[in-house]
Amino acid sequence: FICHDSGATVLTYAPKHQLLISGGRKGFTCIIDLRQRQQQQLLQSHDSPVKAIAVDPTEEYFVTGSAEGNIKVWSLSTFNLLHTFINEHARQSLFRNIGTGVMQIETGPANHIFSCGADGTVKMRILPDRFSPLNDMLKNDVKFMI
Repeated sequence: FICHDSGATVLTYAPKHQLLISGGRKGFTCIIDLRQRQQQQLLQSHDSPVKAIAVDPTEEYFVTGSAEGNIKVWSLSTFNLLHTFINEHARQSLFRNIGTGVMQIETGPANHIFSCGADGTVKMRILPDRFSPLNDMLKNDVKFMI
């Protein structure tokens, strides 16, 4: 499969859907359906390299993190953008060359998203239930930060 002309930076697998999800240096996310052995979708997910990808345990959504520090949540069935956390892990200054943006993302049960970044923080977010009336109010609330 040829998805990223400048190379892939990260890769994950969604076993229930049998999808391979890769992120590239130019900000694209590629979804490959292994059952059909073909590329299913190519998204311009970020403006900088995709550095981290995680699939939630129920495989309802996947999360991408980029070098610019943004985290985006995508539907795994429609590939639509569900939510963006802007500047979650801001870029490092020019004087520190240890990397930039989001370095790793993990998902957990009950819509938990954990991320760490080059800014030296570890954050936990809880995505609210999509049917909750408090949905919009809680989306930008950081629950835990180290």
